Amino acid sequence: MNIILSGFFATIACLYHQIHIFWFIGLLAGWVWIDGQLNLRRGLIFVLTFVIAPVAYFAVIVFYLHQSLTIYNILHFVLHDYYTGAAGNHVGMNNFLLGGINFIRTFYQAHGQIAVMVKNNKLWLFPGILALGLFLYAVVCISRGKDLTTFKKLSNLDVVVKAHILIFILQLLFAVYNIGNAEFMVMLPALLAIILAKAGWFPAKLFALMAVSLLIWNFSYGIYPNNQLHFNADDKVTQFIIDHPNDKFIAAEPAEVLNQYYYQKGHWPVNVWPGPKYFQLHAPLAELASKIDSTLKRGGNVYTDCEGRPLVMSRETYQEEMFFTFGPTMEPISSYETEAGKHIIFKLSK
Repeated sequence: MNIILSGFFATIACLYHQIHIFWFIGLLAGWVWIDGQLNLRRGLIFVLTFVIAPVAYFAVIVFYLHQSLTIYNILHFVLHDYYTGAAGNHVGMNNFLLGGINFIRTFYQAHGQIAVMVKNNKLWLFPGILALGLFLYAVVCISRGKDLTTFKKLSNLDVVVKAHILIFILQLLFAVYNIGNAEFMVMLPALLAIILAKAGWFPAKLFALMAVSLLIWNFSYGIYPNNQLHFNADDKVTQFIIDHPNDKFIAAEPAEVLNQYYYQKGHWPVNVWPGPKYFQLHAPLAELASKIDSTLKRGGNVYTDCEGRPLVMSRETYQEEMFFTFGPTMEPISSYETEAGKHIIFKLSK
């Protein structure tokens, strides 16, 4: 029964987000290799629970997307993020650079907004000092062996720890492959806590110190500012698009704008184009230039905030290299004050 429940919940997790396939693989390996002995029967029972996933996928393809069940449609639905480039499809220096940076900020949020917050008010330094102080104290205790339990070799660990170590490694490798995508690392802290706690390497009070440190840091620099402070004016940009339904808008952050638009109107906007960084990944940049040119020649209006956003460093801004270098004149027409500076909307013209 435990095998069936394990497979069932692992499958439900995969339906919630495909990134959980690594949990499924790791748990499968655990059931197959319990106590170092191969048991394919347990693995088969675990895998059989996965039948829920294709049934759900087929139902979505047929009844929601109204497509036929062809190999092409199934693959492009299941591997949508891969085909669109959203899940990464190449390896370069940025993978390892951003992978290392985002591994750290998976535990301690390190958004560019922190620099803006401290610049605006030096009191924002204190939560960071307190959080880092607690963390460093825990590290010193560990390094000195204070309250440190016996370290077990990997070969002596039980199957639960080994399975979660495998999940941790697979999750981290895929995140690095996806140019250090922090979203795919979000489960690493929970995995690490499971591994360390189950392995019995460190006492609970050191975990408590680190947990309090994480809470102080991430609440102060992540949860609170994202809820109460505004480092851009995407809500104002969305309202601008709603107020100009007959004009085209090139959005620097289309996901934010599209989601806010859909939340307010109940449908997706037809007058929003993604910015240059989207076309750099998915289509020739000349395609965007052609859209702009044809709209302006017809006498239509084109607006954008691609060059008017406040500068808050992030993975995306680090990778951006080009903007509107192909011709249109940009005239600022609206400006919104944010915590990070002015968020400007420009009108394009020839």
